[in-house]
Order: sequence, then structure tokens, then C-alpha cells
Amino acid sequence: MIGQAEILVLFRILAAHLFADFLLQPQSWIQKKRDYNIRAIQFYYHVGVVGVLTYLFLADWSHLLLPLFIMGTHFAIDWWKSERPGKARYFMLDQAAHLLMILAGWIFYTGIGTTAGDFLGALVNSPAFWVILISYIVAIWPFGYLVAMITTRWQQELSAGDQNQLTGLQNAGMWIGYTERFIILTFILLNQYGAIGFLIAAKSVFRFSGKLEGSRERKEAEYILIGTLLSFALSIVLGIGATYLLETWG
Repeated sequence: MIGQAEILVLFRILAAHLFADFLLQPQSWIQKKRDYNIRAIQFYYHVGVVGVLTYLFLADWSHLLLPLFIMGTHFAIDWWKSERPGKARYFMLDQAAHLLMILAGWIFYTGIGTTAGDFLGALVNSPAFWVILISYIVAIWPFGYLVAMITTRWQQELSAGDQNQLTGLQNAGMWIGYTERFIILTFILLNQYGAIGFLIAAKSVFRFSGKLEGSRERKEAEYILIGTLLSFALSIVLGIGATYLLETWG
């Protein structure tokens, strides 16, 4: 069984990672690592800080294997990342890899491999897990395609206007839709319906804070409103359905 002592170990080594990777890594070190890769002395400074903090936060003075493991895997992951562009996807992959190595080290250190395996097995065999997973996938991607298909004719009408008009950021609308459906579904699963009203009000104020001067501005506002209401309605219906299934099988 995973007890408070085991969870505390995980929090300690996770805190060491966060301190080393964010609070105690100056921007100058990051830039040197990008410029010179493992030839930069700052690379080794950073990896050393990771190992020392892990050892100090763990506070198991006779145990060096876990700090050395995390330090070695951190070196390998940062080496890989230093050869990649500074994009969000690589940042997320980098942090996910660090987290996986921290979890692997934690499981080895605490000896809870069997317990963790049993927990994961029970989780995967739970209907609630699949209801939540499928709900988020449907909310983000299939509903995104559906909203796009429904609003295609209005988008084409706007595109048929003046091509010199300033357009929005590339794919910004798509990511706004992904985010708002994720947030709404989460609110419903947490039974926080009131928060959805604040989200709708905040988006409406932001979208329509300017003056609607001219036909094109009004069409753009109506197009955004249609997409927003469709996105919200689909997410709410999905969330209510998921909540019903969770209550039925819970």
C-alpha cells in the first residue's frame, strides 16, 4: 500500500526537480546550454544542482543511488532537449520525461512496484477511467471538427470579403476551442456549473468589448458567437452525459 511516507518521498524529489529546473537555473545557463550543448560548463553546473538538491531534499544521507539516477537521467534528457528548438512541444516532452524518470526512481527507492502496478491495473479496469478519458478526447478533437464543419459556410462568407483585412493568429481559434471545451468539461465533472457562467461572461466581454462598426465587424462577431455557443453547448451535453455514466457506474 502507498502510504504517507512514500508520497512524501515523491513530493521531496519532485520539489528538488522544480527548484533545480526553474528557480535555480538562470536564463544565462539555459542560453549557454542551447548555444554550446554539453560543451557548456553551465550544463554540468545545472546537472550538479539537480543531484545535490535531490540528495538534500531526500534527506536519506546513506542513500546515493536515487540522486545519482535522477542526475544521470536529467543529463541525458537535457542533452536531448538542448539539440531541439525552443518550442512548447519540446518543453512538454522534456518535463514529461523528467517526471517519468522521477516516478521510476521513486518506485525503485520505495519498493512499491507491485502496489503501483496493482493501482494502475485497477485504474485501467475502471469504467470511470474510460468515461473520463473518452469524454476529454471527444470534447477536444471530434467536437472541434464538428464545430468547424458547422461554421464553414460563415467562415467562407467572411473569407470572401476584403482579403487585405487583418486576420487573427494562426490556429488561435482552434486552440481557444480546445481550451474552452476542456475547461467546461472539467467544471461539469467537478459539479461547478456556476463557473461556466463566469467563463461565458468573460469571453463575451472580451470578444465584444470593441465597437461593431460596419458589416464585416458584425459578421465576425456573429461568427465567433455561433462557434462559442456551439462549443459550449456540445461540451455541456457531453459533461452531463459523462456525469450520468459516472454516477451510474460509480
